[in-house]
Amino acid sequence: MVLAANRGNRVGMLLRRMTYLPQLQAFARFLGLRGLLRKWYYHLALPRGGIVPVNLGDIYARFYAHTPSEFRMIEGCGELHILEKLISVLRPGDSAYDVGACIGLYTVLLAKAVGPEGQVIAVEPDSENYRKLRENIQLNNLTNVRVFRKALGEAKAQKKLYRGHDITDSSLLGPPTGKDIGNEVVEMVDGDSFRESENLPIPRVVKVDVEGYEHAVLQGLHRTLGMPACELVCCEIHSTALPAEVTPERIVSFLRSLGFSRIECDASPGYLLFHITAHKAASGGS
Repeated sequence: MVLAANRGNRVGMLLRRMTYLPQLQAFARFLGLRGLLRKWYYHLALPRGGIVPVNLGDIYARFYAHTPSEFRMIEGCGELHILEKLISVLRPGDSAYDVGACIGLYTVLLAKAVGPEGQVIAVEPDSENYRKLRENIQLNNLTNVRVFRKALGEAKAQKKLYRGHDITDSSLLGPPTGKDIGNEVVEMVDGDSFRESENLPIPRVVKVDVEGYEHAVLQGLHRTLGMPACELVCCEIHSTALPAEVTPERIVSFLRSLGFSRIECDASPGYLLFHITAHKAASGGS
């Protein structure tokens, strides 16, 4: 269970319920008030100092919330069921990869789960998210995280990274909203060669959230993912953002070819966004 401490008053709590209730979300979106409600809730409920504490079981962490979007992500603990699956497989001393680490929610909690003898490799190409990622790692006094401002893909290249309106909207495939509101050039590397050159550990779990670039990331990591020690992959699928030649079924088939014999999906592939969780036979994850 996640308990993201809320120091807001009764008005703040009411706004929280309104911003999370699907029917009210739809109504607020129709009226163009959704963003305004989130901003009000953010200012009323944000703890003093702008630091949000999170408890996940016996794991405690803190995060800076600079914007309403960040506050909402932290308070909801990302996709909680995915985070819980990753942590359920990890043991003290293990290693994990967070590909598309954003501001570090998963990175920090996974680093707490593996303990000081373990290691988390966090990869985030967006310069602003990278800065906030490092900020949250420092806030939690973590020494078991290695952070890289890179994009993972199939081959080494210079790529344009497009920014969206939200912190999770950066894309290597084109402007997320169809309109270029800002971009930067980032270095892309294939995960296998990068792991070998940086002498990175083999991960027990890998989380991938890269806004449509999932298949390329997995292909670039195929040797790493195929190793017996790598037991679990959790991949967010942005079905409408995938390249034309890539389908969710193709991603599933690729993971099966690497030895992931049990594939779970948290929604119908017809959904716009869902998660694939791939286990190997040795994995103890649920």
